[in-house]
Amino acid sequence: MKRCLILSVVAPVLLLMAACSSEEPTPMDAGQRMSQRGDEIGEYGAAWSAGQQEVERGKSMVQKSNSDLAAAQERLARARADVAKAEEQIRKVQSEQADAEQLIVAGTAKMQRAEADYAAVRAGPAAVAADPKN
Repeated sequence: MKRCLILSVVAPVLLLMAACSSEEPTPMDAGQRMSQRGDEIGEYGAAWSAGQQEVERGKSMVQKSNSDLAAAQERLARARADVAKAEEQIRKVQSEQADAEQLIVAGTAKMQRAEADYAAVRAGPAAVAADPKN
């Protein structure tokens, strides 16, 4: 019973002390203030470091992009040169084809003249005189 009496007296006192301590903040001492500022400064430093890492990563990406761009432009220049060369070859082949077609036309005309001349010769008098004895 003695315990219940002590507990009933001590418990309200403890509750009052806890309530009082939570209602009124105690002022921070110098060490606590320095620690709090150190934490804030640490947060700024972490944010700055993260920003610096992003800048470095961005610079690296820009360098890679510039390198890739230069390589792509070089490949494009080579491809354009190849296209120009192929177009020149096409023009050359087309010119040769036109020359060949002209040869065909000229050759056909010569053949037709030769056939006409041969037909005229065949229709003419015999090359060998007919034997009067027959």
